[in-house]
Amino acid sequence: MRIGIEGLPLLFHRTGTSTYTHELVQNLRRLHKDDTVVLFARNQRGAGDSYHKISYAERALNLFYKEYRLPLELGSERIDIYHSPRDMGLPSPKRVACPCLMTLHDVVLVRLARDYYSRAHARIYESRLRKRLETADHIITVSEFSRNDILDWSGIDPDKVSVVHNGVSGKFGPVTDEAALEEVRRRYGLPRRFILSLGSTEPRKNITRAIQAYSEIRRMEPGTGLVVTGVDYSGVQPRKAFSGLPMEGVNFSGYISDTDMPALISAAEILFFPSLYEGFGLPPLEAMACGTPVVTSNTTSIPEMVGDAAVMVDPADVAGMAAALEMVLNSEDLRAELVKKGFERATRFSWASTAEETKKIYKKVVDGK
Repeated sequence: MRIGIEGLPLLFHRTGTSTYTHELVQNLRRLHKDDTVVLFARNQRGAGDSYHKISYAERALNLFYKEYRLPLELGSERIDIYHSPRDMGLPSPKRVACPCLMTLHDVVLVRLARDYYSRAHARIYESRLRKRLETADHIITVSEFSRNDILDWSGIDPDKVSVVHNGVSGKFGPVTDEAALEEVRRRYGLPRRFILSLGSTEPRKNITRAIQAYSEIRRMEPGTGLVVTGVDYSGVQPRKAFSGLPMEGVNFSGYISDTDMPALISAAEILFFPSLYEGFGLPPLEAMACGTPVVTSNTTSIPEMVGDAAVMVDPADVAGMAAALEMVLNSEDLRAELVKKGFERATRFSWASTAEETKKIYKKVVDGK
């Protein structure tokens, strides 16, 4: 089978969608030697390290490429099925001879539209997304929560939507070499003891409440810092996004390279992931694979992913989050239990399995079953 996959997410900093694309492509190529996987994308000359930094001119060129150039390339490469790993990557079906499939990780931009768009922009996005769902030959999503959320919002045929879980990369495991841990602390200016949160200034990551919860326990844990990582969402700097919050002990370390993430997570006392909405929620599982206890939200897909291997809290309850952090920091028995259960939980999710299940869907769609 000749499989076409949109490569645009691979051109920017590694985030959820780019990790998914990278791991899917690598594992499809590794597991199915008789298949050919071809990536399709324009070179983003006017973009920075994030999709959100693409200029309007580049966006217009991307649209032209997707609608007019891409269908020709799919034909010349004799592609059997084309897969976009994001919400807006498919061309109009009337221009493409092969079946088209998309991965819709979640509908956060519909459910939390006011955090991302103006009211007019939100309506436009919702209309475009609904059309993509209706015209795609099949839709993959990453959790039962997301599938139910997509169906509830869109009303499309349930048979068109399949769940394929994400995986945990084999690179995530406990880093115990003290020199490697110290090097990561030095490189990013981190304290020796810290709680780790991911998401920077993206609204749904709930970093405002994470900082508030941390400030409540800082009086009892003065030697423990809070480290917040991630690319600043839409260019909004943390000091502006979190203006007025207590910042003592809070470190914004920015983007962390892929090679440093296992050591960073291993160095942390806790991964604190109080997200308001996740279609899957990969960071808690990556932390579990590294042997780091997890405190996370009890909402959306997260309970489905973490099972009983994390302490779950209401992401709107600052006092409850602070109590959970204090409990995990100071209970050796609880930490040991979370680490043990976390290792077991993380092994249930592999990118090889993701690729195998995705290939089965390709075959089903191509065969018209």
